[in-house]
Amino acid sequence: MIYIRSIVYTTLMFISFLVLAPMALLPSFIVGERHRWQIAQAWASVNLYLSKKICGLTYTISGLENMPEEKCVVFVKHSSVYEIFIMLRYFSPSSWVGKYELMYVPIFRGVFKKFKLIPVKRGRGFSETERVRNEGRERLESGNWIIIFPEGTRMEYNKSKRYGLSGSILAKETGAKVLPVSHNAGKLWKRRGLLKHPGNIDFIIGVPFETSGLTLAEINAVGKKWIDNNVVL
Repeated sequence: MIYIRSIVYTTLMFISFLVLAPMALLPSFIVGERHRWQIAQAWASVNLYLSKKICGLTYTISGLENMPEEKCVVFVKHSSVYEIFIMLRYFSPSSWVGKYELMYVPIFRGVFKKFKLIPVKRGRGFSETERVRNEGRERLESGNWIIIFPEGTRMEYNKSKRYGLSGSILAKETGAKVLPVSHNAGKLWKRRGLLKHPGNIDFIIGVPFETSGLTLAEINAVGKKWIDNNVVL
């Protein structure tokens, strides 16, 4: 039954994307930025509802009171697809740092442009760090959260790797705080797995910390330590 339910939900997830994404990508004189984000949040809410009703996936989120009024850089663990729904629901409007390769898919190319996401080519080093820094600064100034998966790729929920520097550079040079977010979504919905196991996913929003006076390595160390220590196993 878990396999059948997972197939049914996955099919509906893609259908919901194919229905709502074109609406969100309509020209600005038809769909303004505010309504565009409302469509994105609606897609997230639809999938949270469907995954609950079909697969038995629920979530709890703590630390909402820690979200600062001023938008900042958000470090979040990336171990599943489920956290994308949560981040859209609670952190919109936002600019995400994502894989440039997705730009080769026509509909994703439109999503990157309309939602002002920041595409990054892996292995390009300094040039891509500059892209995140320059575009991220503009997005912050326009009132967007900056969502960064600092490990650079999806990881097992209970494992971690060295953080990249682009997020810490952006935060330090703009004076923005870093807000760490931890979760264990990958425990029930694995990073490359089809099966969605029933159960509750725990999201924890930490206290934002100042980056002034910290080195880039120290910014990453503070964020990584908090996130790793707050994954509910």
